[in-house]
Amino acid sequence: MVEPLEAYLLTSLIAMLAIINPLSTIGVFLGLTKGMKTQEQNRIAFRTSLVAFVVLFFFAFTGLWLFKIYSITLDSFRIAGGIALLIIGLRMLFPAEQKKSRDLRKDMIEIVPLAIPMTSGPGAISTVVVLAGQVSGLMQEFALWIAIFIACAINYMVLRFSERIYKIIGEEGLSAITRVMGLLVCAIGVQFIVTGLKAVFPVLAGAVG
Repeated sequence: MVEPLEAYLLTSLIAMLAIINPLSTIGVFLGLTKGMKTQEQNRIAFRTSLVAFVVLFFFAFTGLWLFKIYSITLDSFRIAGGIALLIIGLRMLFPAEQKKSRDLRKDMIEIVPLAIPMTSGPGAISTVVVLAGQVSGLMQEFALWIAIFIACAINYMVLRFSERIYKIIGEEGLSAITRVMGLLVCAIGVQFIVTGLKAVFPVLAGAVG
């Protein structure tokens, strides 16, 4: 059964926003751009989101080709990606104590660590590739690209207004939202694993339902 276009777009967008979780980047963004002028902060926020979009678009467009080259099945990657998402979600739910970060060069922070791996890390890439594997037509492929674009655009807006958001929500608010997103990421990861296992082991399809 082909998933309706609107449902696929909404599912893809929710999945992308949950794993990117722009709010979780606010603290690092503010720390790395401390002392910079607002114009420079906005420029870094834009470049971060642009680089993340390019990375995710690349894997959405070429991910399945890479599978064919290395003889990797989509279901195997779906299981691996689901496990990665589950681990990331658990870390969001139960974050470890953060150590003081080392001084980082501030000339390329929009690429590392803001764009990669914080925005377009392994979890986001896995999600994009798995969603690309569910595409059943050109319109759904466009819908996935639109979902990636919207998610990165929202990431840009969150980073652009990060100081205001931080003042309104505060540290506890950001922590609570991150945990909620973590639970959603865990659910997406588990679903990926279940779907992959049912395809690899058809006998499970009847047992799981």
